[in-house]
Amino acid sequence: MITCSIVYATPHTNARRLAESMEAVVGNQCIYRGIFSEEALRADVIFWGCNTDTQTPEMEDFLKQAEEKIVVPYGHLCKGGAKDLYAIGDYASRVMIKAEEILRNSK
Repeated sequence: MITCSIVYATPHTNARRLAESMEAVVGNQCIYRGIFSEEALRADVIFWGCNTDTQTPEMEDFLKQAEEKIVVPYGHLCKGGAKDLYAIGDYASRVMIKAEEILRNSK
């Protein structure tokens, strides 16, 4: 089973709400949800909440460390409504299925 981390820049944005919805769908495949940290880098896939216009040096460093991972942005077009919360869960599920297929075929 492949794993994912769901990371966002700040806890006060729609990205956090979307991350909660994604985690509910992917279940135990999610090993970390929260603000970027070293722990998040253990996952095979990193969902990156990108709905912030501010790129800090810490964010840039985290993304540089994640270069060897499958990094999937989310949240930049979502407005936080119920339709978005449902869609992001489905999106996360489809990404994880495809990522598992890619990783399995690359071995």
